[in-house]
Amino acid sequence: MMNTEVDFIDFMDLINYTLHSKFIDKWRYKYSEKFIKHFQIKILDSLNKQKVLKLTSLYNYLTKKCRYSSEQVENFLESIEIDLYYPLIINDKK
Repeated sequence: MMNTEVDFIDFMDLINYTLHSKFIDKWRYKYSEKFIKHFQIKILDSLNKQKVLKLTSLYNYLTKKCRYSSEQVENFLESIEIDLYYPLIINDKK
């Protein structure tokens, strides 16, 4: 397989894992199940709309709409290595 095909397969595996209950099981004790589900909803919404998700939009959704602390959101994004979610989630903070 070509490198792009491998990258695509790896990315799709990451998305599948993120939307699976194993992802919730891994992170729920540190961030809460409800928090993780809010994140998953935004991923699904982005996929359904076939639109990229801006990191600032995700951050604002989790902090302002869902009322999680900015520290918790930042720690979560760092923990899951949010850069791995590119091109679905783009870092527009740079």
